[in-house]
Amino acid sequence: MIVGIGTDILQIERLQAAYDRTNGRLAEKILGPDEMLVFKHRLARNHKRGIAFLATRFAAKEAFSKAIGLGMRMPMTWRSLQTLNEASGKPVTSYLGALAQFMQDKNWEAHVTVSDEQDMAIAHVIVTQK
Repeated sequence: MIVGIGTDILQIERLQAAYDRTNGRLAEKILGPDEMLVFKHRLARNHKRGIAFLATRFAAKEAFSKAIGLGMRMPMTWRSLQTLNEASGKPVTSYLGALAQFMQDKNWEAHVTVSDEQDMAIAHVIVTQK
């Protein structure tokens, strides 16, 4: 059963400007530890692709917060939701701390998809009852 749906879209250029304005600290605020490792690796290989990764993860967190109906407040925090990729490339969610307990208590799971194209990033999340 579908519990909630969330979508977020943003201009990558706006995120790039915020990243530059904070001297990169924006990534530390938004990304969980596993996401941060992927981000640093991608950024080192190709700056533009690294920023696109950051943008899709930002969008995924926003979309997820809408899908669970809480917005960006406890137990949902920027770093408590991670969107990672399976070996096949499929994006999957993982939860940390209080958000992990919240999702377990509700018996919910999230399905996420992310995409970026030149200047835009988008994420769509569907939360279902297990």
